[in-house]
Amino acid sequence: MKEKIGQVTLDDTCYPGQDLYSDGIVEDEMLEIARTYPEEEWNRVIAQRKSWPILYHFSHVRENILSWLPFTGQESVLEIGSGCGAITGALCKKAKKVTCIELSKKRSEINAWRHRDCENLTILMGNFQEIEPALTEKYDYITLIGVFEYGENYIQSETPYVDFLRTIARHLKPEGKIILAIENRFGLKYWAGCTEDHFGTLFEGLEGYPSTKGVKTFTKKELTDILEKAGNLKASWYYPFPDYKLPMTIYSDRRLPLKGELNRMETNFDRLRLQLFQESSVYDSLLDNHMFPEFSNSFLLLIGKEELRPEVVYSKFSNERDQRFALRTDICEPGRYERYVRKLPVVPKAEEHVKNLERIQRELNTIYEKEGIELNNCRFEQGAAKLEYLEGVTLEEKLDMLLEQGKYQELEELFFFYLRKIRSLHCKEKFRKTPEFIQVFGDAPLEGEYDASGMSNIDLVPANLLIQRDRQVVIDYEWTFRFPIPADFIQYRMIHYYLESDGKRHVLKNRNFYGKAGITEKDMEIYREMERNFQNYMKGDHVPLLELYEEVSPGKVEILPYYEQMRLAGAERRLQVFYDRGEGFREEDSAVYPMSREGLDLEIRIPAGVHRLRLDPGEAAGGLILKELSYEDGTPADFTANGFPMGAGAYYFGGGDPQFITGDVSGKTKLCIRIRTMKETDARKDFWKNFSRVSAEKDAEIRRLNEKITQMENTKIWKLYRSIKKK
Repeated sequence: MKEKIGQVTLDDTCYPGQDLYSDGIVEDEMLEIARTYPEEEWNRVIAQRKSWPILYHFSHVRENILSWLPFTGQESVLEIGSGCGAITGALCKKAKKVTCIELSKKRSEINAWRHRDCENLTILMGNFQEIEPALTEKYDYITLIGVFEYGENYIQSETPYVDFLRTIARHLKPEGKIILAIENRFGLKYWAGCTEDHFGTLFEGLEGYPSTKGVKTFTKKELTDILEKAGNLKASWYYPFPDYKLPMTIYSDRRLPLKGELNRMETNFDRLRLQLFQESSVYDSLLDNHMFPEFSNSFLLLIGKEELRPEVVYSKFSNERDQRFALRTDICEPGRYERYVRKLPVVPKAEEHVKNLERIQRELNTIYEKEGIELNNCRFEQGAAKLEYLEGVTLEEKLDMLLEQGKYQELEELFFFYLRKIRSLHCKEKFRKTPEFIQVFGDAPLEGEYDASGMSNIDLVPANLLIQRDRQVVIDYEWTFRFPIPADFIQYRMIHYYLESDGKRHVLKNRNFYGKAGITEKDMEIYREMERNFQNYMKGDHVPLLELYEEVSPGKVEILPYYEQMRLAGAERRLQVFYDRGEGFREEDSAVYPMSREGLDLEIRIPAGVHRLRLDPGEAAGGLILKELSYEDGTPADFTANGFPMGAGAYYFGGGDPQFITGDVSGKTKLCIRIRTMKETDARKDFWKNFSRVSAEKDAEIRRLNEKITQMENTKIWKLYRSIKKK
């Protein structure tokens, strides 16, 4: 039976009568969104509801995975496993006819409602194996976006993945292509501590799925073998970053990432992750060793019966911003030795922004040529800005090479050579605050005189300056304004975006680049505010996904601090005794005594003239039992401790660095000390039991914090305890 939702046709001829899988009640919420809100409001709904399923199914970023593909508008497309329609809309805009296959009726209804104005869309509800024999049409494209890993559920055979591809290939036109997007089983994010996408367990895919079944992802070699067995199918390999689900850049074997480009890793919106290492630095090492394809987080394959050589070899999306500025940058290779760059408006509203690039290039060229700097040649044609494809090394890459070699002084000299050069281009007149300036940068409290230029390119960051043997070329000048902007602000951005865009550069912060460039702390405060206002101007009402990370994602667990805590706990303890002779405790006036892992029994001499003692039994967090602290006559010593008292002499030191400080020891000659080390599990258990008693009204907070006990070094709970203790 067929029914209509708007212009969309739904066909339930092969529907089994009930949905065999569901994400639960959230699908009712998604259906309500699809029926109630137009597409232009989905971003606002995502920002308001702060829900991973809603973000995942309704974010426009999902469409980036295939919206860069060159369609003519005459194609016929089969989308297998269309789900709630996250990709369907992009296909309907680009193709003549789109047919979806989806097992879930609820998801098909969500898809239909959100695309109800698309008269070129038909949704077939049912299992692929039941529907496939009735497919008589040949297709230009067949998509498997996040579907191939479920091949065992689609095809019941001994080689389901091979047979799945073989079956699909039968429905292609001679020049047709299968578009397959899937996680890489060896994706670097899994090594770094992200859970396996489908099962939510650590290292499940890396270990070969030892405890799960029904879903499988593959390495590059494994997928290559499947293609060969499925009929010697050919593929062009693309590598979506950070992954295929929320891709912002599409790389390929013909244009792999450059060092320093892979630095956006906040993608675990759905589950808590470990942070075992900094992925950006590891990616740079993989790139150095030509191993990136094997460790890309995801694969995107264009598969055909003959060898493929698509024109687009790279695509980067800049569409997490106001629609007036939403664009895409492609690197195109129409011939084996020919390349060019094009910038396209993602939506019609951005066309004027892209057109403006040609005018900017002509006007800036006359200014920049005085400093021997060129602008990448640009002309607007066929709805896009076409630019030269230039090879060379960016200033950012040159600086990073020196950074890796530890040549910090040489790095600084090179950086400041270009800082001075860029500043000289933007100091031809005095700054004046115009209405246009206030619209973009806010009413910044700029007092006194500032050098400026009537035309200002604020995006002269090191990544946008290409250095060749005989040329210096600005490759991106999108953010150029025809009103004065302080030259120092442009320098501030050059320094800021180099130092802050990658953690490996933080070692340079103590070199005071800002101060050496003549930028004061007061200036920096003003420029930070200007930058925030500029970012808000660029975003408009749009809320980028990265801004939702803290509110949607469960976050990440930094493993290195925990490792350091365990390392200290496992290291040989020692007791350090500090003497206060009226001037406080000092490192140079202390003594060290051995201490076993079990504790110590010790009698120490108290030197004459000492007023107080501080006992530091090791540095690690954990529990200690003070069995005895008494003087030579058996009198117990008065003392204070920086740990949580748990009774019977037991203390828990969640922040590490345990300390016992005695009262006045004047006139005493010896101190007897007996300390026992508690097992970590026992210490934690006792701590929570006692802490719950002290702070019964904080039970809800305690349960939340109890789940994060292994992160005690972050000290949040100690701040809470101190606030209670003061009361």
